[in-house]
Amino acid sequence: MLDLKFTLFFPMKNTPKLLVSSLLVGLLSTINTTAIAQSAIAPLVAQSPSNSSTDAVVKRLQGRWEVEDPSSGEKLIWIFTQEGELFMVLPYGEGTRFALPFGYQIDPTSQPMHLDVSLPQQEEKVLTILEFTADGELRVQIEGTNPGEPRPTAFNSEAAVFSKVDDATTLPPDAEVIDAGAQVKKAQESEGKTYIGAMNRVQQIYMLERKQFVSNLQELGLGIEPETEIYRYQILPQGDGTQQVMMTATAKVAELRSYTGAVFVIEKDGQSTTVTAICETDQPSSTPPAMPTPPSQGSAEIQCPSGSNPVR
Repeated sequence: MLDLKFTLFFPMKNTPKLLVSSLLVGLLSTINTTAIAQSAIAPLVAQSPSNSSTDAVVKRLQGRWEVEDPSSGEKLIWIFTQEGELFMVLPYGEGTRFALPFGYQIDPTSQPMHLDVSLPQQEEKVLTILEFTADGELRVQIEGTNPGEPRPTAFNSEAAVFSKVDDATTLPPDAEVIDAGAQVKKAQESEGKTYIGAMNRVQQIYMLERKQFVSNLQELGLGIEPETEIYRYQILPQGDGTQQVMMTATAKVAELRSYTGAVFVIEKDGQSTTVTAICETDQPSSTPPAMPTPPSQGSAEIQCPSGSNPVR
């Protein structure tokens, strides 16, 4: 089964089965706030200090390699550059591909040779092994590898065998480079927006049924914890709790935006009803927006405070 976090960042059609069990999925599915929370984005990993044996292996690796997924016939392409970059080119629907940039290091003195693969904003590397076969192909142990886990010591029957296409290090013309860091940030921020949206909806139900807003997370019954790895959640009652309520998602990670949800009771056509909004900070911030302004007379539009904008 395709990993949910993987599909969240890079939803794909007709994804080769080979990719599902690969170190690619291992890398992507374990990107989490531990990695994102670092004060600076980690650069792509450069090669180990230059020596003749390493240079010779890098030169031999340099270029495009491909392996065919046995179940779908799709091709996975790896492109090694001399500068320590590894691009994984994957199919995406009909006639479209995207490329994920990784860093790599090799140790040619070990047998089998060691290959370390890393992703920007990911501290833990995938440690695996590779070798050149007698036919000039490249064998890599992909299956069973995950970030932070021990390096395999031997190849198994699931090891991928890549064939050299050419020495070019340029991407195919139909491949788009994916900014993995931006995709991770977007996915992380979706937690804050989703949780606040759910809290808004439950508050509307409580007001409809009980004529009172909920004042604590446990009473909401959503299973939302006061803190996750990336956000801190609060309900901030307003007044007597019968006219408006405020919920916040405060980012614990410097690169993420914070969110405020608000529910207001208004009069419309002689009936009491509720309106909601979610405001997000314009920039990454550890301070959520202040309480939004309720709709003015005859309007259902909630105004987000300065420094924030409504989530549509």
